[in-house]
Amino acid sequence: MRSKRLKILGGLMLAAGAAFLLFTATSDCTTVNGGGDVAVNVSELRPGSARLFCYTDSAGKRLRFVLARGDDGKVGSVFDACRQCFTFHRGYRVVGRELICRVCGNHYPIAHMTEGKASCIPASLAHEGDSRIVHIKATDLEAGHALF
Repeated sequence: MRSKRLKILGGLMLAAGAAFLLFTATSDCTTVNGGGDVAVNVSELRPGSARLFCYTDSAGKRLRFVLARGDDGKVGSVFDACRQCFTFHRGYRVVGRELICRVCGNHYPIAHMTEGKASCIPASLAHEGDSRIVHIKATDLEAGHALF
């Protein structure tokens, strides 16, 4: 009888763990498109806020990235992947004015998201643009293919 209860309890714990990982494994993102250049309107991105975006490369792989506006008004960009934790393919959550690594739990204030902590460092992504439109080269996005 006890063995049966342990099996049921173990099965429930396994199901709960799988549901938790499924729920936290990926980021909700806004899909963007573009040929050689991906243009993203960031005019509504307020200081101290960030948004997650997705771009599908030519191989059909969904590449995720974060655009964030610091308190100084400048827009920063990183892949939704950590240089250390990327093998888990979980990325970041945007909570308030921070990015939080879904694997190790490190918090990154938006103003310092490219600095990282210890070996957990958001993977940088080059961009150009002004306070309204950010341009990212598709080749720069595709260079991050291995992160996903």
